[in-house]
Amino acid sequence: MDKLLRSLQTLGALVVFIGQVARSAVTPPIYWGETLRLMNVLAKRCIVPVSLAVAPVGAVISLQGIEIFKLFGAERMLSSFLGTAIFREYSPALASVMVAAQAGSSIAARIGTMKVRGQIDALAVMSVDPVRYVVVPGVIACVIVAPLLSVLTNILGIFSGWVFAVPLGGIDHGAFMEHLTAQITPADLWIGLGKCSVFGLGIGLIAGYLGLNVGKGAADVGKAANDTVVSTIVLILLVDYAVSMALLGAGL
Repeated sequence: MDKLLRSLQTLGALVVFIGQVARSAVTPPIYWGETLRLMNVLAKRCIVPVSLAVAPVGAVISLQGIEIFKLFGAERMLSSFLGTAIFREYSPALASVMVAAQAGSSIAARIGTMKVRGQIDALAVMSVDPVRYVVVPGVIACVIVAPLLSVLTNILGIFSGWVFAVPLGGIDHGAFMEHLTAQITPADLWIGLGKCSVFGLGIGLIAGYLGLNVGKGAADVGKAANDTVVSTIVLILLVDYAVSMALLGAGL
């Protein structure tokens, strides 16, 4: 019973926190300078890990898929499968997971450190809303940076798949590009970017909430950063599954 009550209390506090963030994000002032600074920091931290995580996926899909497609004489259609998988699933999910690991933990640790050092309380004393100044810029940065990284990983994933399919796999370049452009539509791109924005929103909110509610020691800051990574990865996988099922049900 105690665990249930604590869980309900945490859920209620999270809902209130989300309401505060939403209100602060749509009413002035919005600290765009801090937001741009965080976007720059997050992009620099995430671009290499995200690229290394997603780029090989296209190569693996081509390497494994080409043998299966050859069994049915349909190797020319490999690019259709590759494009759909990269744009809709692998790029948004893997890019967001890496953003959670790099950016989410960083945001939670930064806010947690400010909390432990008393800087959050100092902001409140100076009549500066900590949620507006500390949390909202991080949320906006994650919402914007995650889709931008997804665009990069889309390109890298398709390119690595092309390398293993055309020069190494012997598939005709013209056929590869024809089936790729015929299958991939703007909807595939926008669905992937939309997923990344939703995942980025979840990363920013969880990181901000756990950072503001950190304990009183350095160990608690580390725990908040670790909990942010675990919670956001679970959230990304669950939301990705739910969104994918909903899109399939809607015929998209």
